[in-house]
Amino acid sequence: LSRKPPVVPRRILDVGCFNGYVSFLLARLGYQVTATDADESAERTRLFTREGITFFSSNLNEAAPFRDLQDATLEAVIMGEVLEHVLHHPLGLLEEVARILKPDGVLILTTPNPGTAMNAIRLLGGRSSTWGAGEFARLPKLMEGRLTAFGGIHYHEYTTGELLALLVDAGFSVEKAGHLGMGASAQQALWKRLIKGNSLTRRLLSLRLFGCTHYVVARRRSDAG
Repeated sequence: LSRKPPVVPRRILDVGCFNGYVSFLLARLGYQVTATDADESAERTRLFTREGITFFSSNLNEAAPFRDLQDATLEAVIMGEVLEHVLHHPLGLLEEVARILKPDGVLILTTPNPGTAMNAIRLLGGRSSTWGAGEFARLPKLMEGRLTAFGGIHYHEYTTGELLALLVDAGFSVEKAGHLGMGASAQQALWKRLIKGNSLTRRLLSLRLFGCTHYVVARRRSDAG
């Protein structure tokens, strides 16, 4: 709420919207929301119709997945756990995001953090630290002449340095960056919820060695694109 752009109407693009829940929350906060994803969903369509959320289908491995969006027309873009699924040109995708954002527009991005103690333990134990490593080798990436991505595969997980460098190259200035862990859910065992709800655990999860996800708040530079 503290970062809500003051411009009215406040237009946001939710990239890789999945089931549409984040788009739904943003719409409830008063934003004018457009959402995009590669997969269709009848349940999500019903939700978006009810909430007045615009949707378009996109393949983020195409050279210009947002070609129908005009330059510098959005106040904010959300990319939650998306970049690791992009195979073709991740920097090009971020440049597309910079193109459609207004100068000083906000990008909020999260992506898995590979530099954790748990990943080091996995590697030392001879296990893969990347989600979907087996499927990566077994599934074709070119289907019917189109490069596609699979939701169960992380093609690359970015270190903090790699991620921040990509954003700068794409035309952003990084305003805030940090790490976080997965929250508790009602479906988890009580002991897990108690551990995750502990203040010490929350502090540990904000550190690179324990937080499984990066988050970044970046702004489009005026000299971008």
